[in-house]
Amino acid sequence: MQAPQLVGKLGRNDLKLIGRDSFLLFMFSFAVIIAVVLRFGLPWLDGQLTENGVLPNATIAMTLPDIYPMIVAYMAIYTGALLVGTVFGFVLLDEKDNNTIRAMLVTPVPLNQYVMYRVGGPVILAFVIILGMALFINQALLPLWQMILISAGGALTAPIVSLFFATVAENKVQGFAYSKFGGISGWTILIGWFVPEPWQWLIGIFPPWWISKAYWLALDGSHWWWVAFIIGVVLQIALIRWLIQRFNAVVYR
Repeated sequence: MQAPQLVGKLGRNDLKLIGRDSFLLFMFSFAVIIAVVLRFGLPWLDGQLTENGVLPNATIAMTLPDIYPMIVAYMAIYTGALLVGTVFGFVLLDEKDNNTIRAMLVTPVPLNQYVMYRVGGPVILAFVIILGMALFINQALLPLWQMILISAGGALTAPIVSLFFATVAENKVQGFAYSKFGGISGWTILIGWFVPEPWQWLIGIFPPWWISKAYWLALDGSHWWWVAFIIGVVLQIALIRWLIQRFNAVVYR
């Protein structure tokens, strides 16, 4: 089966699965909710904190805009990819429950093409969502070309999440339990913002953190953002390759 036909067939099936699941539809709408709340809520909250002498105050010089990069990194760059990865992860679990993946082993569709679709689809959609969220929030923005690169790097987290669900969870019930792990893992980005260097670099054991670090370095005007970006991309691709191997092992088991 040629690639356009495969994408069309699997895409229609995905839309059908997502459209009948209110939880997956909410995952997509949640990205919109986050973007709207941050765009209008952050300036309002900053004004309230300043007027009431909360931030800054006599002991804390920090203002809310000082941590906008941390908020955008977690809520847009990471969470945007997490939401997409969760949706496609549950689609994969749905296909596991229905034995769709096993059935594909006896069809003309090569497994490697199927896997590439399952990796490429979330990356493309996550890229669009991350970039759209960041531009709409309109806080702590980089030049467009840098935001495009950061969004592309952050989008690699989506297939990591979806393949994690497919290889670790046996069904959608377990998937709901493991979904909490993705959100908690992202706390490393929040923690990493406050950890001083060089200790901050130890958090790099969590590959998606490097993309957030690259984003922060770029905002500071540091040329080292390229290094963090490349490390993040390489580590995430390596993790995706390993998860694909695990996924193939699960399928053939």
